[in-house]
Amino acid sequence: MNKKTIKMKTLFFTSIILLFSLTVNAQKEVTEDIVIEKTILNYIENFFENNFEKMNQSLHPRLAKRGLNQDGVTISEDFPPEKLKELMVVKAKFEAKNQNNLVENITVYGNMASASLKTGYPKTRWTEYIHLVKQEDSWKIINVFWEFEKVNN
Repeated sequence: MNKKTIKMKTLFFTSIILLFSLTVNAQKEVTEDIVIEKTILNYIENFFENNFEKMNQSLHPRLAKRGLNQDGVTISEDFPPEKLKELMVVKAKFEAKNQNNLVENITVYGNMASASLKTGYPKTRWTEYIHLVKQEDSWKIINVFWEFEKVNN
C-alpha cells in the first residue's frame, strides 16, 4: 500500500468513528431530554391529581418551590415536599385528561438541568422554571419558581 492509500483509509475510519461518536452523544442528549420531560410531567400531573407519593418520586428532598403571587409582586410562601403534601389533601383534584402541560427549553449541563413548564387550570395559567439535579442516575426537581400569566382586561 502506498502512503496516499493509508492516509485515505485512516481519514475514512477516523471520520466513521467521529460520526459514530457524534450520533451516540446526540442520542444520549435526546434520551436525557425525554427522561427530564417525563420527570417534570410526573411531578405536575400528580400534583394536580393529588397523588403525593407518585409526585414525590420526581422531587429532591430539599426542593425549594415558590413563585410570584397573582398580584405579580409578592412572593408566595415556600412549598417544600411536606408542605405540598398538606396542600394536596385540601385542594381540588384536576384530572390529567383535562390538563394542558407543556415542557420546553430543556437544557442539560452535566448533572444539572433546567426547563420551563407551561401549566395551570383552564382559567388560570402560569409558567414554572424548574431546575433538576441528577443523582444516582435519576433526575430530581430541586427548584421551582413560577409566575402567573398576565390577564388582559
